[in-house]
Amino acid sequence: MEYPDSNSEMSEVQLLQTLSDLREKMAALEKERSEHLLEQDLYKTLANSSQVGVYILQDRKFQFVNPHIAEYAGYREEEMVGMESLSLIHPDDRLTARKNAIRMLKGQRFSPYEFRIITGDGRIKWIMETSTPIYYRGKRAVLGNSMNITGQKEARNRLEELEALESSILDAIPHAVVGLHNRRFIFANNAVQDVFGWLPEELIGRSVRLIYRNDADHDEIARRFYDSLEKQRTYSTEFPCRHKDGHEIICLMRASRIGERLTERRIVVTYEDITERKKAEKELEESREKMRNLSIHLQSVREEERTRIAREIHDELGQSLTAFKMDLSWLGKRMTSEKLLHDKIKAMSGLVDRTIESVHRISADLRPGLLDDLGLVAAMEWQAKEFSARSGIACEADLEAEDVPLDKEPATAVFRIFQETLTNVARHSNATKVFVRLETKGDKVILEVTDNGRGITQKQINDPKSFGIMGMRERALLWGGDVQVIGSRSRGTTVKVSIPLKSGEKE
Repeated sequence: MEYPDSNSEMSEVQLLQTLSDLREKMAALEKERSEHLLEQDLYKTLANSSQVGVYILQDRKFQFVNPHIAEYAGYREEEMVGMESLSLIHPDDRLTARKNAIRMLKGQRFSPYEFRIITGDGRIKWIMETSTPIYYRGKRAVLGNSMNITGQKEARNRLEELEALESSILDAIPHAVVGLHNRRFIFANNAVQDVFGWLPEELIGRSVRLIYRNDADHDEIARRFYDSLEKQRTYSTEFPCRHKDGHEIICLMRASRIGERLTERRIVVTYEDITERKKAEKELEESREKMRNLSIHLQSVREEERTRIAREIHDELGQSLTAFKMDLSWLGKRMTSEKLLHDKIKAMSGLVDRTIESVHRISADLRPGLLDDLGLVAAMEWQAKEFSARSGIACEADLEAEDVPLDKEPATAVFRIFQETLTNVARHSNATKVFVRLETKGDKVILEVTDNGRGITQKQINDPKSFGIMGMRERALLWGGDVQVIGSRSRGTTVKVSIPLKSGEKE
């Protein structure tokens, strides 16, 4: 019987064992390969179905990218696989992006981080990213989720620029500008400190009652604002306010609603401190009132002086000349035989007649007696005839039959304006005809003088040296009236005077 070789038998056992081990290892490798393929397919499926950029890094190189990240990076997917991830990041952001990624992988950061990339065609885009540690193909890897936020970033930058611009504009406005929501401050510019003494941050969230004197004022201005802004976009008014230190100020307030309607009661209000301006206006008005009263007094004194002089000239000089003429007549009757003396006396008598006429004319120019004795209408009729006789310009007067119910002083003002108007026509217009109309309309006396001359120009009307027009306007203004001068080239000039019957008269 032959026995088998023990060494040969052992070799077969070992071989079988080795083959068995190999089969197990091959099965394990196949299983691991299948798992890796399954893992890879799973990542690809998830990544490709994602709406954001997804990538896997190993050794700082892209092992996988989905179409989204390839699209905004400006590369093909196969170009990015194997690419250094840092090469895609903007050089100025690489260090910060790497630090943020490491902190997130270590669990020290939880919010996404932002950085810039340089795309394949050289453009710069903003990316928002998160990083997660994973195993990929049996090795440690990084799963990145990124989103292209360039549009949002640009919009955010534009918004920040707009907000900065709005803030700059608000701070450039010298008046206080505040935003109110339900009568509480929601924003304020730096000028609130100049106007009210409050810092902007001291007002935010507080009631606007702070800047008004009392509750009644607070409620009254709110009623005005909201009632008006319901119907119109803006509203302005002057209203008393209160400074932080307690003193009262007057503000010019302009309010505008935010939005098309006041459903949320949001408005913007500007406050301009006009306290000094109002004080100056009051002082100026008081000064003007004093000047008007002084001017009225001086006009009255001048008219009285004219009346006195006219009376003295008429009475004293007129009487003397009349007596002189009577003496000459007496002498002439007693020298009939002396022809030379008789002719001389006759010539002297004619000179005295002409002198008497001059005295009457000068006296009437100083103060027509008709104005005092018969009133404005009669005086104007006489003046119109005198004007025509002296200038040769036809003057047609349409005056009310009854006298105008004006007191002496305003009636004198109307008459003097009429005289000045006729003087200007004679001097400057080259007119051949003048039409005059005097009437009462409502509570006013209206005087209208129109000529057919060459017409005054606007430049002449506004000329500061046009003292005649200035004087007419000043006379009318003293009695609450006004003067309008309208010229039309080659079609004449119209002067229209309006004087109140009662309200403009001074006591």
